Amino acid sequence: MPLILAVDDEHSGLYYRKLILEHAGYTVLSATGVDEALRLFRSNPVDLVVTDHLLGRQVGTAMAREMKRAKPSVPVLLLSGTGSLPEPLVDVDAFLSKNEGREQLLGLIQQLLGPKRDPSPSQSRPSGSAPLQTLLAAVVEDSDDAILSKMPDGTILTWNKAAERMYGYGPEEVIGKDVSMLLPPDRPAEVDEILERMQRGERLEDFETTRRTKSGRILNVSLTISPVRDSEGKIIAASSIARDITQTKMPEEAIRNSERLAVAGRMAATIAHEINNPLEAVTNILYLLAQKEPLSESGRKYVQAAEEELRRVGQITRTTLGLYRERDVAVAPVNISELLESILVLYNRRLLTLGVKVERRFESPGTVMGVAGELRQVFSNLIANAMDALTASGTKLIVHVRDSRDWRALGRYGVRVDIADDGMGMSPETRT
Repeated sequence: MPLILAVDDEHSGLYYRKLILEHAGYTVLSATGVDEALRLFRSNPVDLVVTDHLLGRQVGTAMAREMKRAKPSVPVLLLSGTGSLPEPLVDVDAFLSKNEGREQLLGLIQQLLGPKRDPSPSQSRPSGSAPLQTLLAAVVEDSDDAILSKMPDGTILTWNKAAERMYGYGPEEVIGKDVSMLLPPDRPAEVDEILERMQRGERLEDFETTRRTKSGRILNVSLTISPVRDSEGKIIAASSIARDITQTKMPEEAIRNSERLAVAGRMAATIAHEINNPLEAVTNILYLLAQKEPLSESGRKYVQAAEEELRRVGQITRTTLGLYRERDVAVAPVNISELLESILVLYNRRLLTLGVKVERRFESPGTVMGVAGELRQVFSNLIANAMDALTASGTKLIVHVRDSRDWRALGRYGVRVDIADDGMGMSPETRT
């Protein structure tokens, strides 16, 4: 009987997913963290891995990369509460949204465990340049980000459509040439420095720099560059993902608009993730109930669990409706403490996953005249930034509301709001 390793940092979702797989006839090992999952994976004859994408401070794709290095032939199925992922699935064999349903999950698992398949990009890493182009082509070609691969000496091997759009060069103009052709005049040695780091096995993530297009235009780009290894672990190439961030370097008004879009995107992703997690648990519970007739004592417990999960959905839905209703730009009294509490509800699971304790110091309602939707945007951005810092380190988020005075005009009264964290802090350059 196939052995499946199920990984998820949310205990309820993992518990019911394990029951579903066992009911389908599989033997299941489960883990709630990356270290535990890697230990079980290395010490057991695992046939397939089913993992959530967000695993506390880590992600499932990074874990899959480690697993593929140890056992390249074991398929990895990635689950997510959102409908899409912000990165190529280089070390993952299949992706499924959590709201797709049990039939799709079991069908995909059966497909991955079926007859021996042709080696996928994550299972075979040939050492020659021509096989390498075949290896990466399926991953890079249709990405929205500019993706290219290069040999250890900097010779470009592959060039996707997004790279053509970003830099202006067609594949026939760059493949076989040195990647330094993209460097602006003020960065002559940057490629050599990057290649040296790649040869040491290092990975560059969100590295901000500049590149020159065919027309001579200078772009601000964010690069993620990773070494590519063959089956023996030897570094044979490097893959580079570039995102054009020129827009974020434009004047203040453009930055303000992009921040609004970023906050809206983060809020939408958070809502989708938070709704899909409890919905998946409820779906699993109802499926299990359908298999047990008449309803037993354990069945009644499942019903109680379903009711609890539905209460979570109701709370999130109410907050979502509040966001929808606050599209009005009319100035009205706003209770800052209540507004902050509704924002924290959306981020509750993420805070729990990170092990972050929220310290609420609501010394007053903090009622002000303002536009509720725009104030929500401001505070959501501050809390999201604090969580970004807490993802790296720290365990505390402080939200403090109190009546105060204007420091520059003590006769003017108002409300003071402090949002603080004990995360990694900001560099002097960022603080400026």
